Amino acid sequence: MSTAELKKKLIAQINDTDNDDLLSEISTMLYIESKSVNGVYQMSDAEREAVEEGIRQIENGQWITNEEANKHIEEWLKNKDYNS
Repeated sequence: MSTAELKKKLIAQINDTDNDDLLSEISTMLYIESKSVNGVYQMSDAEREAVEEGIRQIENGQWITNEEANKHIEEWLKNKDYNS
């Protein structure tokens, strides 16, 4: 299948779906591809700053385990008011 044929097939499939999760994943994949050069993702200045801040937090002992994070998320979801 040629690239042009594959594009047509994908466009038709995208047009036929109402699956928001699938469309979101496709959008994410295309965004990542558009931000890469020679297969390497190029971070924006804001992304680079966020990573550097995360590294500083780890170096300063400001982190929690995955289990602790999951507990925080579960608690937040229990207390979240979905009607507002």
